[in-house]
Amino acid sequence: MTVSLSHRLPTPLHRWASLRSELLWVWEGDVADESRSMRADHSRGYWAWLMRRGHVQVEMEGKTWRARTGQWIISPIGSMTQKFSLDARLVSVHFRCEWPTGEHLFSGRDGLVLNSREFPRMERSAMALCRLVHRHLPHVRIDFPAQATDYPVFLRFQQLFLQWLIDFSNALTRKNRFLAQAGECDERVLRAVQCLHEAPLDAGFPSALLQKETGLGRAHLDRLYWKEFGLTTRVYWDRLREDLAMRNLEASSLPIKEIGYRLGFKQASHFTKWFRQRHGLSPKTYREKSLGQRLSGAR
Repeated sequence: MTVSLSHRLPTPLHRWASLRSELLWVWEGDVADESRSMRADHSRGYWAWLMRRGHVQVEMEGKTWRARTGQWIISPIGSMTQKFSLDARLVSVHFRCEWPTGEHLFSGRDGLVLNSREFPRMERSAMALCRLVHRHLPHVRIDFPAQATDYPVFLRFQQLFLQWLIDFSNALTRKNRFLAQAGECDERVLRAVQCLHEAPLDAGFPSALLQKETGLGRAHLDRLYWKEFGLTTRVYWDRLREDLAMRNLEASSLPIKEIGYRLGFKQASHFTKWFRQRHGLSPKTYREKSLGQRLSGAR
């Protein structure tokens, strides 16, 4: 069931806390030659582009969206084709905001085009993030979560990212987009979600911590978790690990053995077997395929 943000029933604060929100990148610049015309998978998270110059056309499942200078385009969610003009320059914000089920904050998969003049706060908050990145991470283009910084800078990133989320959500709401409202939830399940998000992925599945924080045995907790989200705590834990593995393979030069170690695998062969079961490819092949797609403009 989905309800409008402006007409929904109030949701407990701890329910909203189960949303997984993360800034993956923000930058301003010209579109790279290899990215002007390409196939892209935009199923994980949101992509928001503000066209500073030129124009872009996006197509998915027979539908087309076009944005010109001075317009935002919120990418459709899924596998799509993008075509930028030769003079294209943009501000790009890529982030996730989703429920533990993997469902995005707003329902629907279609793209959306917005006039920047109508939503000036979106541009201001995006540019504030850009300036912070240029100041502290000048050579970083993607995969912000893997970067190292000090605590005051981290807090500033969080502050500006939350402002961006506010401005983004207000804009979509004004365009009659609907929240994928998750409704009420057992507080013990929400504590489990928080534990899974906060537990280090290299320390193994936090079974004892879950029992301590929720007061429930594994079987009872999984029944409640399944009722709420349609998956078990272990499956969700593996989704978190899988997501980090994919990001590291796609966007970092870390050795595959090191990636597996950071996910709790003591042997590279165990990581390879686990990853192959989920993707049908070894980590090495997945990385090579991802690199090849980027270089060919068809990632």
